[in-house]
Amino acid sequence: MPFVLLAVLGLIVIVVSISNRIGVAYPILLLLAGMAVGFIPGFPAIALPPELVLVIFLPPLLYWESVTAPESEFRASAWWIFQLAFGLVIVTTVVVAAVTHALVPAIGWAAAFVLGAAVSSTDEVAFAPIVDRLPLPRHVVATIEGESLVNDATSLVLYAVAIGAAVSGAFSLMQTVGALALSVAGGVALGVAAGFIAVQAWRFTPDPALQAVISISVPYLAYLPAHLIGASGVLAVVVTGLFVNRFTPRVLTPSARERASGFWVTAVFVTNAVIFVLVGMQFHAIVTRLGHYTVGALIWYGVAVSATVIVLRLAWVFAQGLLPITNEPEHVEGKADWSHVALLAWSGMRGGITIAAALAIPLTAAGGPFPGRDLIIYLTFCVLLATLVGQGGTMPLLIRWLHVTADDVDAREERTALAQTASAAVAELDRLAKTGDLPDGVVEQLRRRFKARMWEFGALDGDARKAARTNELYRKTACALLDAQRKALIDLRDRGKIDNTVMRRIQRLLDLETEEVQLLGSAGGRSDLEAGEDE
Repeated sequence: MPFVLLAVLGLIVIVVSISNRIGVAYPILLLLAGMAVGFIPGFPAIALPPELVLVIFLPPLLYWESVTAPESEFRASAWWIFQLAFGLVIVTTVVVAAVTHALVPAIGWAAAFVLGAAVSSTDEVAFAPIVDRLPLPRHVVATIEGESLVNDATSLVLYAVAIGAAVSGAFSLMQTVGALALSVAGGVALGVAAGFIAVQAWRFTPDPALQAVISISVPYLAYLPAHLIGASGVLAVVVTGLFVNRFTPRVLTPSARERASGFWVTAVFVTNAVIFVLVGMQFHAIVTRLGHYTVGALIWYGVAVSATVIVLRLAWVFAQGLLPITNEPEHVEGKADWSHVALLAWSGMRGGITIAAALAIPLTAAGGPFPGRDLIIYLTFCVLLATLVGQGGTMPLLIRWLHVTADDVDAREERTALAQTASAAVAELDRLAKTGDLPDGVVEQLRRRFKARMWEFGALDGDARKAARTNELYRKTACALLDAQRKALIDLRDRGKIDNTVMRRIQRLLDLETEEVQLLGSAGGRSDLEAGEDE
């Protein structure tokens, strides 16, 4: 098993490197690569326990995405998110169940509803890596992310009710509605409680290492209690992430933020990559167990169910954009931007959570084998393949065809924030200078530094273009100087002039300076290291 995991990690490195070169989102290639590996004769099969995805992998992924999500856009798109996360999920569950029962009557209504619930919600785990490289307006990204973060709460409750009906043979509409309401309410309450505990724990200890440990524990603090009592663990984690995000700028130390951020970025990437490879590797075993169906029948069933999921979303989203009462509130006079609506309609990617739900179907029901269990898992995989590879893979083409471009909301807000924070620094420096405790040289140097940043990021159009031209030249020069310092530092270590521990501390300083240059450059400005050059 260790060698198999090492092979999987090696495959991830190779496939993601290729995806970066050819410009295709890595989840798509990893899924296809996992499928190919699963058909290699003699390659050890790695089972994907549903608990591994739902209990171990899912909480940290949801937490990080909720912490880094555009919160203000969530509020603006709340009405659309609500309709998609509840209305569309319920309708998809019912319609897919009806289509499945019509195709395979022997499967039974309860089992058909299990399939409908399993494929009814989009997946943030699948969407985030795909959209990261696409030029989408921020409010579109926020709507899709908000939907995929919340709709699992609805689908998993419907899934549990359908499983219960299949196992016991009984179904109650009132019980279903009550279970959904309790799941949502319990998830929100536990999410707020977990967030409050985390914030108090961060306030209690200023130690950066301990604060980072708390950060790693937070998603499980929210998810596990909710999972145990039957509330929505997904919603609990999302609410926790949104809650703590309001307080982490105040309660986390800079060192803790740096450590935790580095950990989360790496952990989320590795977890995402492993999920898609392992999910792909399940396909061979799934198909092998369906030998009693003809190839033609399996293809027809897979195409019919996948098309139902995709077409239903297209119809729902366009109808939602067409009706003023359901349209986005930020659209002028209730008129939708149809290119944005089209992207939203085409973004119904499913991922590891979907296949994990299918794999979690019990083996028995009502005294016998669970009806159509292997076929349900196969159809779930077909929907995953059609939406992730088909829709996710064609999303860049659709964006180019619709001439959709990213808005400049982030850039404008970054410039505003950098200009205003620099202004606050100058005001504080003026106050400190009046005390007479600072030497004139220090005051003047700091004043030039922050005055330059104020000019750079608060510039008018003409000055902004001049700053941009200067910025590119500055960043190239600054990076070259930092590289020269790194080489000199390593040479000192190699010649025995300094110890490795000293080298690592100075190297970290140079790395942070490099990060500053690159971050300010991406915001359209220069590092404040160059501040005095214009004055």
